[in-house]
Amino acid sequence: MLIASNLDKFVQALIGSGKTIVAPCKDDSIVSYKPVASPNEINLSLPYPVKSAKEYFFSDNEPILSYKFGMIGKIDELKEPPEPKELIIFGMRPCEAAAYPIMDGVFNWDYKDAFYNKRRERNLVISVACEACDEFCFCTSVGLNPQSTEGSDILLKKTDKGNYTAEAITDKGKRLIEEHKNLFTQEDVKPINFKGPEKKFDSAKVNSWLEKNFEHPMWDKTTLPCIGCGACTFLCPTCHCFDIVDESNLKEGTRYKNWDSCQFSMFTVHASTHNPRDTQAKRFRQRIQHKFNYYPDKFKRTLCVGCGRCIRHCPADMSLLETLIKIDKTN
Repeated sequence: MLIASNLDKFVQALIGSGKTIVAPCKDDSIVSYKPVASPNEINLSLPYPVKSAKEYFFSDNEPILSYKFGMIGKIDELKEPPEPKELIIFGMRPCEAAAYPIMDGVFNWDYKDAFYNKRRERNLVISVACEACDEFCFCTSVGLNPQSTEGSDILLKKTDKGNYTAEAITDKGKRLIEEHKNLFTQEDVKPINFKGPEKKFDSAKVNSWLEKNFEHPMWDKTTLPCIGCGACTFLCPTCHCFDIVDESNLKEGTRYKNWDSCQFSMFTVHASTHNPRDTQAKRFRQRIQHKFNYYPDKFKRTLCVGCGRCIRHCPADMSLLETLIKIDKTN
């Protein structure tokens, strides 16, 4: 097997190549993805990053264009934003890496989103197979596992000797390993094969129940604690709702694409002030229906990777997993 005999040297070589390296970094008790200048900054142990790396593919606040006004009704100058940088995202877990091929569907469906696609093309993902999980993880329930390769360009697996096997999944990954081939060796080692969390629900059964129970009383009971903060959607690596706004004055302005959330009370308010999702129960129902019914019906993929972020960091202590288990048991 191909081995990265010294992971720190590999990371240092990547940093020395001049590309921006983004990795999980620990700041007090919070772990988040940040650009790194040294392998010593990287945290590959639990807890995993609070936020996903989604913002490096689908920016939370992205200028689409800027403009300057000339005569009345005319624009003198129109500028597009600069091209995104090439990034290497190191230390992503397989569940999260699988999120970006899933999001490819919605950003290339009836319209090809150039902003998203350029970032996808210029990002290289080096993921690390999981060796542990917590009670919030449920990747195996949505068709993934701790060694899933989807979405990764290179997958690293820790071995019984403490080093890492390196598997190039894509051509981008193969080229990167070839560029640093002096840091890899061929050895006979055994990767740690962590099986991951026990499967906790059947996605097909959940999908079937959702199709038949749009008006079920469970929605009102389940969502009583929800405060509509949208944290679950912002932390989720597959949620992709956005709004477009102009910020301008009499002389110039910029058009931005900003993250939005189906959990916000204003998300579906019409100009007439009518709101078809006027309760939090309806908004929570939409989120689950979208992930486990509407999206799978259209793209044949579940819009969830089982990373558990929405559960770990919910300020109201709500659990998507408990809801899905309850649905599975009542079907």
